Amino acid sequence: MYNFLNKAKGLTLAGLLAVSLPATAAMADLYKVTSIAPGLSPFVVNTAIAKVVNSHVPDVEFQVRATGAATKHMVDAANGKVDFLFGSPTINWLMAGNIGPFKDMADAPELEKKVGMIFSYQIGPYHYVTRADSGIETLADLKGRKVFAGPPGGAAKSVVLRNIADATGLTDADMDVQTFGFDAAIQAFQDDKIDVIVLPTNTPSPAIQQFALTKEIRILDVDIDKLKINAATGGTVNEIAGDAYGSNQKGGDVRTHGALVNFSAGLHVDEEVVYQVTKAIWENLSEIHETAVWMPNTIRKETALELIAGRLHPGAERYYREMGWEIPAATTFGKSN
Repeated sequence: MYNFLNKAKGLTLAGLLAVSLPATAAMADLYKVTSIAPGLSPFVVNTAIAKVVNSHVPDVEFQVRATGAATKHMVDAANGKVDFLFGSPTINWLMAGNIGPFKDMADAPELEKKVGMIFSYQIGPYHYVTRADSGIETLADLKGRKVFAGPPGGAAKSVVLRNIADATGLTDADMDVQTFGFDAAIQAFQDDKIDVIVLPTNTPSPAIQQFALTKEIRILDVDIDKLKINAATGGTVNEIAGDAYGSNQKGGDVRTHGALVNFSAGLHVDEEVVYQVTKAIWENLSEIHETAVWMPNTIRKETALELIAGRLHPGAERYYREMGWEIPAATTFGKSN
């Protein structure tokens, strides 16, 4: 049994939603795992991983926190404030190029180099959801309406607003773009305080299932032929079935966009810890698959290294090499990308 006790980490939980799952050791090192809101795919994935790690990796305890935007999580991991995180090639690209929320962060390109990927997965389609009686039937109808596109400063918000503009010509100035985190936005839509909420999440999404329990909803079609979907930053083309959320979902099948994202760790996390975490994930994959109906088609060995954003964490790379996995070249980003 390896000893991590000289690296114990404290957690501040005030104001945060934390999920702590029992570890196998009486005294385990605590590792902070960040995610976006409960009800969305990354939280489900990270919580499933935490359960496996806490059951199968001695002396390690994961605590999952749902707080803020993924862009902040990446910076926090680079600075050693959190340990494991939900990451995205889009965020690597934005940081490396000083783009969008990182345009005024001079050290963003260097911070991007301080996070390493463990595995990638498909986050699923972006759901553009409205009430069926809202009068909104296409994205062109968003003019003047209250729209949640993503948390302030988040990559999701940048992606959604750009794609609405490409598909319809509408800019954020043409809409009443709401400033919420994911949690508050989900509650605001449930309370009929906003007209449209856009959520990147696998199907069926618990959050959207909850909407459909109490109201008729419509998921808007996205004209993907007008979008600039960049596979190098994880962009994908997706479809949502017209019956994905039962009889309260109105309208037929719709097109939309999605993304490859990842589970990553700050490079400050010890190589041995990440090696053991990676090993536990793949050796207990069936336990992860049991947590959601979409999980077996999402967390898969066949696609785990489909897009290596920036770099693998050395601990994860060691595991994959020992197991004989084929490791493709990493996709790296810079100001010229």
